[in-house]
Amino acid sequence: MPTSSSAHSAACYHCQLPIMAGDRFACELDGASQNFCCPACMAVAQTIHGGGMGAFYRYQQAAEQRPPQALLDEKFAVFDQADFQQRFVKTQGQQRETELLIGGMHCAACVWLLEKQLAQLPGMVSVSVSLVAQKAIIVWRDELTLSQICQSIAAIGYEPEPYHHDQLVELQQREQRTALRRLGVAGIGMMQVGMFAIALYAGDMQDINIDNRNFMRVISLLVATVVVFYSARSFFIGAWQGLKKTKPVMDLPVAIAIGLAYGASIRATFSGSGEVYFDSVTMFTFLLLAGRYIEMRARHYHGRLSSHLQSLLPSTATRINTVGDEKTLEAVPLFNIQQDDVLQIKPGHTIPADGIIIEGQSSINEAQLTGEFTPLNKGPGDVLIAGTINVSNPLSMRVTATGAKLQLESISQLINQGQHSKPKLAILADRLSLYFISAVLFIAAATYFVWLNIDAQQAFWVSLSVLVVSCPCALSLATPAAITAASHRLRQEGVFVAKAQLWESLPAIRHIVFDKTGTLTQGKLSIEQTHCCTGYQSEQVLRIAAQLENCSEHPIAAAFSNYSRSQAQQVISTPYQGLEGEVDGQRYRIGKASFAGEFYGQTDASPPQQADGQWILLSNSQGPCAWFQLADPLRSDTASTVQQLKQQGFTLHLLSGDSSGSALRLSQQLAMDHCIASASPADKLHYIQRLQSEGPVMMLGDGINDIPVLAAADVSVAMANAPDVAKTQADCILLSGHLSGVLTLYSMAKRTQQIIRQNLSWALLYNASIIPLAACGLIPPYLAAVGMSLSSLLVLLNALRLQGHRLPV
Repeated sequence: MPTSSSAHSAACYHCQLPIMAGDRFACELDGASQNFCCPACMAVAQTIHGGGMGAFYRYQQAAEQRPPQALLDEKFAVFDQADFQQRFVKTQGQQRETELLIGGMHCAACVWLLEKQLAQLPGMVSVSVSLVAQKAIIVWRDELTLSQICQSIAAIGYEPEPYHHDQLVELQQREQRTALRRLGVAGIGMMQVGMFAIALYAGDMQDINIDNRNFMRVISLLVATVVVFYSARSFFIGAWQGLKKTKPVMDLPVAIAIGLAYGASIRATFSGSGEVYFDSVTMFTFLLLAGRYIEMRARHYHGRLSSHLQSLLPSTATRINTVGDEKTLEAVPLFNIQQDDVLQIKPGHTIPADGIIIEGQSSINEAQLTGEFTPLNKGPGDVLIAGTINVSNPLSMRVTATGAKLQLESISQLINQGQHSKPKLAILADRLSLYFISAVLFIAAATYFVWLNIDAQQAFWVSLSVLVVSCPCALSLATPAAITAASHRLRQEGVFVAKAQLWESLPAIRHIVFDKTGTLTQGKLSIEQTHCCTGYQSEQVLRIAAQLENCSEHPIAAAFSNYSRSQAQQVISTPYQGLEGEVDGQRYRIGKASFAGEFYGQTDASPPQQADGQWILLSNSQGPCAWFQLADPLRSDTASTVQQLKQQGFTLHLLSGDSSGSALRLSQQLAMDHCIASASPADKLHYIQRLQSEGPVMMLGDGINDIPVLAAADVSVAMANAPDVAKTQADCILLSGHLSGVLTLYSMAKRTQQIIRQNLSWALLYNASIIPLAACGLIPPYLAAVGMSLSSLLVLLNALRLQGHRLPV
């Protein structure tokens, strides 16, 4: 029997809201006295326990139980330990950077709330949160700690964890299981309440007995209560967290709609007057959750497309230990591999670290990194990159880099940089979505008061439809969804986008500026001609030259590396002149004509013909042996790429520091529009700035001397062979080494811009047309829930079309 009690209770047993001062309502349930804020909550709780569903409250209390602050402090304190930070935190001076998985995000408003919350912390440098990748890149100064950052994230209801690919997969699976359970409960509840609703509607037409009507309403209340407090719980939590920070999120109008409909139905149930709408409550809870689940699966798919490249690496490696003449094999965890370790790589295995082949020859599949599916033949002295695959034969390699120094890691950092940088369109859409939520709440309130004068019975449900039908999520997803899909498609082609601003600038480009060496050309010397002197054969002189050059680190030496693995004896290197050494018991010289000619007494020796490239002479004390013409050949697709760019109307410029005259000849060969040779870095920068007065400029380069112009250009593209310091200034990297990647990039940028415009147009058109229709009472709440879900889903599906976009050959 209910009694009035003054015993203190912090919250109502049923709704968990604070109990006001004064008399409190209490009753005994399952042998324990429970306090309530009002008679309605007490009556509902008695009905639930009377129906044998008291387990609902035990589950609710367990679900809402939060770890005490002491446990949270202890959990996050681990993040400040040295071992943890060595693995997950990068330190640069007084700044630290890490990546955190953020559990519980489901819309762009969550991203905005997190960024605003963390930006207020003293010592915070920058915060970039990605909804698609479900992670945050955070940079802070020493006066702030990682544990404080994580506590601030947890304080607004999200779950921070150190980022790792396996943890991302686990988080996604956990979110999917939770979402499916909530969706399943809502679906079952919708069907159960729907059956009673049909009986109630039929009973209204046939004068149903009041007791039967009340019984079915109470049973509908019980089922709807489970749906509201379990399945729809995420809407209320999200809305409350946003309100606590005075920052409205998309969950707010949804939570208001569900709460008002549920509350009005409870009132009608216990007052015996008015209509109940438990069927509508459960139906649009189910429809909203179904749409959110499909949207979540699409976001998880995008997240997997852009997942960390570290997932390409194996978890263990086989190390070769040498003790005296005895060699043993040992399987070791990847994190125990050190520089200079010798590893065995079996056919079909993934290469676990960067290194150099010391024994064996095999084909290496580098498609995961470069997009080039033809395996490359490699042997002793050749470089291996972590994440690539040994195809045919066993190899032994010496490790040159592990961990953060891996080439794979530098690529991954550039990809993360691209994913977390936001173009202006995305930033504008995020801001609009936040204003949009406030506008929707105002419109819904205004709609309610207008309908009170038109049809008071419909006022509540019309305003409810306005709350549910609006969809700022589609507006916020329009740009990031398209950019993520396009970036992954390009990555399959060996084109890495490092900065998101590229997507806005690239379609407007009309001037393209090329560096010569290493960009239009391969960036490495090769032997174009071999002119043998009397008494010598080509294979003989190439072998002798290779043995001499194998003792040098000069770029010229690489041109001879395939002709012999042996080295000459008693080698003497003369800087800027050449090499002298002993091969097969006889001394030879190779280098400049004056240096090699001096060996046999002729300092004015000249090559047999004048042609492009560099000529070097091999000689012995008796006379000349052979002349070698060296040149830096064009990339295999340079001519065709330049031709297609000209056909598309671009103005092409060759900007080179080469003073040999080859830049002008190459420009004429490729029919470039303009050529500037002998240009210093300052000259190149001035030239780019002058072009920018005529329109946006794209720059392609590969050297350290290209860094100023790469930074200044509207769109900058670095070649795969560029040093890391040049890549950090580039908007894009052609990791495949194919110059035709520029065509691929431009084609995808134009298509991506079209998709973004379509997405934004759809989101704006949908909201501009559907909200007035809802305000006019033409859209019931359940159709409003369907429309909201479909709006976001269509944006994601439209973005996925970029995955199948046909790229130029």
